[in-house]
Amino acid sequence: MRKKVVLVISFILILGVAYTWFYMNQYAIEPEEDAIHTGLADWQTSGEQTGFQFKILGITPINQTNTHIVLFETDDHNIGYARLLKGWNGKYKITNSGWGTNLVKYVDIQTNEGMYGILIGKNPGLEIDHIVAESPDKEFGFTAAVSNAETFVRYQKLPSRLKEAFPADITLYDDSGKILNPLRKEW
Repeated sequence: MRKKVVLVISFILILGVAYTWFYMNQYAIEPEEDAIHTGLADWQTSGEQTGFQFKILGITPINQTNTHIVLFETDDHNIGYARLLKGWNGKYKITNSGWGTNLVKYVDIQTNEGMYGILIGKNPGLEIDHIVAESPDKEFGFTAAVSNAETFVRYQKLPSRLKEAFPADITLYDDSGKILNPLRKEW
């Protein structure tokens, strides 16, 4: 009987150590910009020979959640983002990222505090005053002021009742309320 108890306790300890080791390897990025840059560069180039060149423009925590958004610019001046999750060890892991030629990108993300709609983009020449993002069925929308920001991350918590928020309809406005089109424009 004593041998069984020792075996069960040993098994539980081994599982605990294995889980802790796995968790620590998942959440391994230190909360410093250089470490985040290195982690994101590794994330973007996994399996590729060439390096991914970019500059971090900012790291935005999403309210009181475990999520941070990294805003970056590629060498060819495209805006991108990465989602970081903060673990109980105080370190981060990257869960997704993307970049492209659109001035503004909308994503919605699930956090430990609910779903958030995120607007990421750039405002060359500060021509954009504000942006309206609406769910496809117009059940939910939010307005984000960006008149004073060359690059930005704006977010809004989405209602829990919302069935679908992606893809959002995005409309850009200048300071006189005129719609700016298109989203994809050479500046």
